[in-house]
Amino acid sequence: MYDYIIKNGLLIDGTGAAPYQADLAVKDGKIARIAENISAEGKVIDASGLCVTPGFIDSHSHSDNAMLTYPDQIEKVEQGITTAIAGQCGGTDAPIAKEKADSEKDIAGMGKEKDILRTMGSLLDTAKDVPQGSNIAVFVGHRALRRAVCGPDNRVSTPDELEKMKELLIEGMEHGAMGVSFGLFYPPSSYAAMEELVALAHTAHEHGGIIAAHIRDERDKLLESTAEFIEILRRSGARGVLSHHKAGGKTNWGKVETTLRMLDEAVAEGIDIYCDVYPYTASHTSLSSRLIPKELHDRGSQGLVERLKDESIRAQIKEYGRSQWGDDLSWILVSSCAAYPEYIGKRLDEIAELHGSDAYDAAMDMIRDSGNVCGACYFMMCEEDVKRVLCYPRAMICTDASVAGKEKAYHPRLRGTFPRALGRYVREEKLMPLEEMIRKMTSLPAQVYGLHTKGKLAEGYDADLCVFDADAIIDCAEYAACHQRAKGLHYVFVGGEIAAENAVYTGVRRGKVLLRENKR
Repeated sequence: MYDYIIKNGLLIDGTGAAPYQADLAVKDGKIARIAENISAEGKVIDASGLCVTPGFIDSHSHSDNAMLTYPDQIEKVEQGITTAIAGQCGGTDAPIAKEKADSEKDIAGMGKEKDILRTMGSLLDTAKDVPQGSNIAVFVGHRALRRAVCGPDNRVSTPDELEKMKELLIEGMEHGAMGVSFGLFYPPSSYAAMEELVALAHTAHEHGGIIAAHIRDERDKLLESTAEFIEILRRSGARGVLSHHKAGGKTNWGKVETTLRMLDEAVAEGIDIYCDVYPYTASHTSLSSRLIPKELHDRGSQGLVERLKDESIRAQIKEYGRSQWGDDLSWILVSSCAAYPEYIGKRLDEIAELHGSDAYDAAMDMIRDSGNVCGACYFMMCEEDVKRVLCYPRAMICTDASVAGKEKAYHPRLRGTFPRALGRYVREEKLMPLEEMIRKMTSLPAQVYGLHTKGKLAEGYDADLCVFDADAIIDCAEYAACHQRAKGLHYVFVGGEIAAENAVYTGVRRGKVLLRENKR
């Protein structure tokens, strides 16, 4: 007897192979059998006219910050994501040093180790017992390592500090973390020298881990920043993923042709490098990280808030901004702002008019009055570049998103990434065959991240599955209406149970915090 029998579906196994007609049986969380005309007891799902695929793997996610607070991960499950690779861009909730933890409300799972109140190991030890809506694996973030050991300072780490960071990285990996993620665009990671990055990448590699990197600059210095990441991998011997690959700003459009060629040349040299991409022309990050020069972040968020009370510093920020973008900030849409919720969903030029100031002053007031907790969408990429990266054979699909939680507005990629890739870029744009896009969503990330029982339709593999209508699946979430669910997604299975039906979460949490297999 089986738990479920999915009958008459068109199976796309995740490897890139041609689809085929068959039945698929599920038992005890595994794919128990794949064959024609399975005749046995079990709950039957008629998938006539529908595709059956492995569950989607989100190659670059930030949902680790919700493992304890919003473990359902509703928006992920409702778009077909059954596993998320989280802890990206260097920003993780561990390790946390005492001076950081003292200002945190949530210090659950902390265990003292000198001045470190929460290590990645203690966080994973707590989270691994919490059922998740979607499976989740986590990196150790370099920004967290640097803040815990060096603080927010703009300086080179000392030899002793680097050793401490390596110890904390190893501790996290021994408890199951995937490796180390760099967020070189963001302070304090942006202050790190090459030697520090290579040392940490080598340490992760020695312990069986992988490297992911939000490179230093995705705009004017895109080529130099891509070369830097390749050099980190070359010197460390590590395998790596270039995060959410893009070229920001009109003067840089088209540069991804060069960077993708650089990746191919690195692969030919023997460097094991990949990238991921989300299918949108707008990015999302904090308001301050884009508009405030990096050298003004070296006192942390509170220090930045204090600096924004100084008119001379505000004048400096305006000068910097206008040298980069001029006076037109209409390409920035505010997605979160605690002090001015009425500005959420509006562009900065519209906000400036409502605020009675220019756009830069309005943005600085929002950052100052919200304690540097403001997010925004940045419309800075072109469609042609998005397509180029999507088509790259070593490119995986990602959301670059956390979960909604209490947020009322967010980037639509949180709800729409995977249905959008299938509906817009496969069915409508005919950018690639369906089975190739599914490979980028399933077996490729499973292979890259060492998820040996996921990403394929094969007997004995985990029953993380999606059942959808290839002629109907599409994203519906928009920047002004981000909560809209996808269409055409009939069933999502996680761990052998139905986690979403017709893109609506069922409340079943069969996902787990995934720990590296060669952990201690």
